[in-house]
Amino acid sequence: MAGMSVLLAAILAVLLEIGPIDALPRRPWRASRGHTSGERQLVGQYGGSAEKTFDQWLDHFDGANTATWRQRYFVNASSFASNSSFTPVVFLCMGGEGPPLTADVVKTGEEHCGLMVSMAERHGALVLALEHRFYGKSIPTPDLSTASLRFLSTEQALEDMASFHAHITDMYSLSPHTRWVTFGGSYPGMLAAWSRSKYPHLIHASVSSSAPLRAVANMYQYNDLVAKSLSNRNVGGSPTCLRRVRDAFAEMGGMLGSMTGRAALGDLLGVCGGKLDMEKEGAGALVADSASAVFEVQSNDPSCTAEACNIEKQCGVMVANITLSPLVQLASLVKVAYGGKCVPIDYNAEVAAPLLNTTVEGGGDRVWFYQTCSQYGFYQTCDPYSQCPFVRGMGVDTLGSYYALCSLAFGINGTTTEARVAATNQEFGGLEPGASRILFVNGDIDPWHALSPLTPRPGLPAFVVRGASHHFWTHPARPTDSPEVVMARKRIAMAVDRWLSMASTDELGAGQGPGG
Repeated sequence: MAGMSVLLAAILAVLLEIGPIDALPRRPWRASRGHTSGERQLVGQYGGSAEKTFDQWLDHFDGANTATWRQRYFVNASSFASNSSFTPVVFLCMGGEGPPLTADVVKTGEEHCGLMVSMAERHGALVLALEHRFYGKSIPTPDLSTASLRFLSTEQALEDMASFHAHITDMYSLSPHTRWVTFGGSYPGMLAAWSRSKYPHLIHASVSSSAPLRAVANMYQYNDLVAKSLSNRNVGGSPTCLRRVRDAFAEMGGMLGSMTGRAALGDLLGVCGGKLDMEKEGAGALVADSASAVFEVQSNDPSCTAEACNIEKQCGVMVANITLSPLVQLASLVKVAYGGKCVPIDYNAEVAAPLLNTTVEGGGDRVWFYQTCSQYGFYQTCDPYSQCPFVRGMGVDTLGSYYALCSLAFGINGTTTEARVAATNQEFGGLEPGASRILFVNGDIDPWHALSPLTPRPGLPAFVVRGASHHFWTHPARPTDSPEVVMARKRIAMAVDRWLSMASTDELGAGQGPGG
């Protein structure tokens, strides 16, 4: 039963995801809910920003496979200026994991490309957004079975971009000297960087925000940086807050070790069902993981107004009364996160059924998780030697538990995942993409910055935004944005301005431009 316990605990560790769906998820199989059906709205090729589609190859790497599908994209040509007196400019927002794109992606930029859209008028740029295959409404196969998902990879997505480049070039009769700049945050930021490194003849420059370019199977650094952020006074954290969070989860771990403790913990946190439900296999691990997911550091918003919605407010609760048990204060945060509803611990309803659902309508949880099993890893472990502040053991948040889930969902074992992670770094270069004119921007609060380039190099400027979470500067601007976020946008705009003034053979050396 020990092996089954590990497997079920891994599957159960998935319920509470508080952060925005535009970001890489804390739990990799809660990424892409939002597949919907509906009629496509087709308009004239130069009209507005309504949804458009075009024919795309199903498999770019098999010449014998002639199957095609319709990929969605959006266009905003309201600022586009193209004549013989200057070189045209195209801004492309790279789609990634998440729900369907809407027309707002080329109007406001939504969460990934707000700055891109705001810069378009000044440059007379044609604004585009391309939805990623297997996400949103761009589903190339009739289902999401493992056989269908073999057509899902970053390599296929980048070839989609190149095909889209040809489609737009033909549609708008663009010259070969048109300067394309790609933008994206999180996984789309990875795609933005690699579109430049893999297709330098097509893409003039790239802005890559909060992009973990280095694939790793065991991403212990994630929870190490969660701990560091909870102690960061710049965002309302403190060493006292971190200590009490650690103490709360240590107390929780002790209670999970006995039937009496589990029953009391279930009552304290308000789990669904009764005391006997806490004895079901994996229930304790799921409860512990649901509690840790309250601290969604990567999505920290210093100006949010909801109760316990950011690090400062959460730490305020944890340190408000040090005479109380830290676990009692943690329980109050869990109840806020669940809106007063009970914490569900039903494995079949909450985890197994969605993950094993291969329909387009209900199988969205499979898609990003497939990419982690087949290319990236990114498994946020809570290993004994790490600084992870949460419950350790229980068969959850270990590398083996994630591998067990890959095997359950797709028949991919841990050895295969590790080999594919290594192949991904070999293919794309990890932290050394071997390119130029790519700007890397990261937030120091964001745990994903552990896998992104942070140091400027010749042709590859980089900087870190103090107090910022996961690509916060790519969001549409708000009056409450911090001075650091405002300055980050200015530095990005200056870098793009400089690159667009350059000939294609020029380079921006480290430290020479606004991003250095």
